[in-house]
Parts: sequence; C-alpha cells; structure tokens
Amino acid sequence: MGDPDDGIAAFHGLIILRMRTRRYIPRRAILGIVPIALLSFASPSFAESGWAIEFLVGVPFSFPSSMAIRQGEAPDLRHRPRFASRSFNRPLYYAVRIGKWDGSDGWELELNHDKLYLVNPTREVEYFAISHGFNRITLNRATERGDLVWRLGAGVVITHPENTVRGRRFPEEGGILGMGYYLSGPTAMGAIGARIGPREGPFLPLEGMGTASWVRVPVAGGNVDFAVAGLHGLVGTGYGW
Repeated sequence: MGDPDDGIAAFHGLIILRMRTRRYIPRRAILGIVPIALLSFASPSFAESGWAIEFLVGVPFSFPSSMAIRQGEAPDLRHRPRFASRSFNRPLYYAVRIGKWDGSDGWELELNHDKLYLVNPTREVEYFAISHGFNRITLNRATERGDLVWRLGAGVVITHPENTVRGRRFPEEGGILGMGYYLSGPTAMGAIGARIGPREGPFLPLEGMGTASWVRVPVAGGNVDFAVAGLHGLVGTGYGW
C-alpha cells in the first residue's frame, strides 16, 4: 500500500495542472485519483504504532506426562506425574507482557509465572513442587485480525524446584544468583484472545493459551527430566499508549 503523502501529492498535482493549463481534465481522471488518495490514508503505513502492557491472572490445566529421575548410583525412577497449579494460593499464578505494536502486528516479551505441585507422590518421590515459579519467558509474535489477537511464542523456562526424593531434600539455595532459580529448558506457546477497549488507554484482555515445555531440574544428588503441556484461561487488565 502507498504512502499517504503520495496520495496527497497526486491529488494536489492534478488540481495545479488544471489551474495552470486551463485545460479540461476528464472527470474520470479525477474520480480515479481520489480513491487512490483515500486508499493511501487507509493503508497500514498510516496506522499508528504504540506500546501495550498487560497483567493477567487465570487458571491453567496441565496434562499428565512422564518423569525420569536419576540420582547418583541408585536405579533410575520412572513416574507419571499429575500436577496441580493452585492458581490463587500465594504465590499467585499470573502473566505479564509488554509489546510494541506497528498497526495490527506486534512483538511482545512475556513472563508466565506458573506453579506445579505433584498430587500423586510415591514412596521414593515424597514431595515435588515448583511453587515459586515455573517461569516461562517467551518472545511472542502477535497479530490482530478482526476482533481476535493471535500469538505464537518461544523461549525458556526458569524454575525454582523444591523436592524430596528418597529421603533427600534438595536445598533451595544455589542456582542463579544463589536464589534457587535454574535455567531449565525450552518452551513454546500459542494463544488466541480478544482485547476489549480502545487502542490507547485501558483495555480488558481475555485469552486462551496452550503451552508445551521440556525441563531438567535438580534433585539432591541428581536431576529429573519431564515435559509439561497445558491449557490456560486468562483475564486481566492492560494499558496502551
């Protein structure tokens, strides 16, 4: 699509030409150039760019997966874990994102702070949780089509593991800056939602999201590998400028 200045220049040039030459310019020519000028105003290049920030809470649901635990010289453990999120228990489940939009397309940085609590422990796996953050950090490509906003993103998972396996409790210090956080693996997300409200100012975001992650987190004397796939329903508040 053209630049709005091109449409203005073309229309203005046509008027000047008629005034200077005093020649008759067919009406069809004028009627042809006017839509081009108007189309330039409606083109995406004329759309405003802007920023948006959103804060959302919600309810996730994780599907069962498989878990492999290696711990020193002991035999490997296999388990099929089921996780609960306990979204509204502290610390709260939430997502926050900030995006730079150019017309109907944007790039976003998102933090999704999920939690995992093992609800089917075993005699060996006495306790397993990532309650201070199964943190998905993603770079998203977002596009607005009609009343819907579509998102695809990829990034990394940072976890804060708390567990006791075979009677050995994992210490919750160490990791990144000694705060108990570990870079644990890749993640991907896809979402579809709506943004209720104006482009600028406050608005209400609603969203359904799917995520898939693979992580390796430490246990005392070893580590555990598992995958987490889930669905999330979110609602929140946002502001655009």
